[in-house]
Formats: sequence, C-alpha cells, structure tokens
Amino acid sequence: MPFQRLPNWFQLGAFLLAFNAGMINVLGLITLLHQSISHMTGNVSMLAMSLVEWQPEHIIFLLLVIICYVCGSFYSGFILGSSHFRLGRRYGLPLSLVALFIFLCWLLLPYFPRYGLLWACTAMGLQNAMVSHYKGTIIRTTHLSGVLTDIGLALGYKARGLIVENRRIVLHLLIFIGFLLGGILAASVHPYLKLRSFLLPATLSLALSISYWVVYLYSTSTSHKD
Repeated sequence: MPFQRLPNWFQLGAFLLAFNAGMINVLGLITLLHQSISHMTGNVSMLAMSLVEWQPEHIIFLLLVIICYVCGSFYSGFILGSSHFRLGRRYGLPLSLVALFIFLCWLLLPYFPRYGLLWACTAMGLQNAMVSHYKGTIIRTTHLSGVLTDIGLALGYKARGLIVENRRIVLHLLIFIGFLLGGILAASVHPYLKLRSFLLPATLSLALSISYWVVYLYSTSTSHKD
C-alpha cells in the first residue's frame, strides 16, 4: 500500500497518541519530581551530570527511568513482533497496557512518586515502540526531535524541486500539533485536577484501545465472510 493511501484513521491515531504523550510529559514535568517521561535524551544527559557530581540516589532513579522505558519497548516488541505498521496486528493489547500503566502511575504518585512515574515511563516506551516504521518513514509519537527533523528535510527536498509525498509531511505535522496540544491541555487542567490529571491520558489510551479492538474485530469478521 503506497504511503499516500495511508488510512485517515491511522493519521488520527498518530495524532491522538502524540496528544497522549504530550499530556504525560507535561504532567511529569510539572508534578512533584519535574521529570521528563516521554523521551530519554534529557534523562541520559541528567544521568551524565549526576555521575560527574556523584549523586547516587539520582543516578539510581535515572537508571530506573531509562530501564523502564526500555522495558516498555520490550513489551511492545514481544507482543507485536514487529514495529512496522500493518493492519490486523493486535495494537489494542499494548494500548490497554499503556492505559493500565498510567493508571498505576496515578495510584502510586501520592505515596511513592518516584516509582509511580516509572510506570508512566514504561507506558511511553511501550507506546513509542508500537509503530516505528511505515513505508520507509520513521514514526515516533512520544518525542519530537525526529519529527521536526523529518519536516525540515521534507521542506528542504521540496525547495530543491524533489518529489515529496504530502501525506508524509501532514503525518509529521499532526504528531507535532498533537504533542503540543496535549501539553497545553495538561498544563491547563493540572491546577484544577492536580494528580487526577493523569486519569486523562489513561482514559484516552483506554478509549484508543477499545476503538482499535472494534476496528480489529470488525475487519476480522468481514474478512471471514469474504
């Protein structure tokens, strides 16, 4: 299936997943520990500084953050068997786990804030690894460095007169806008909902899981009838 025929619902799904990650990351930054959750580059830099300054407690926590993110990606690889998008894979299961992990984060945060955030890191690792490639395009929904790089590359190619599939640019723009809007929503509601704000991304993840299961079961039943 050519990239330009990518289903609209897939683009909507990428937007909502980025929206979800935007909420989670902002909540991690403004809640208790001011910790980045959805991407690990800054955490590795903080780990390097902690090693130089020898802050054992911070070192252990940052190592756990990174390990939990990797564990989330491990779960995705184990469940799906591939990071290449293909209709029919059971994406509903990892989405359900994302919802569960964020819910566990919300439960633990008031009592064990560090360990609560580890569950959110696991959720983001799981979400980011669900769909990593499609027709040569790298798709990430929990951080934006690669997305912005791809947008810049595409615009540069267009400026040279090269052919660039418009849907490729649109997909990356949707991920960027989704992440931004998710962060705006989280920052707006947190003063009122406090830690209950984490229930928003948990609910969205569960809704996405249920929606995909409906699509999956419908497509399966239709193919059997054919």
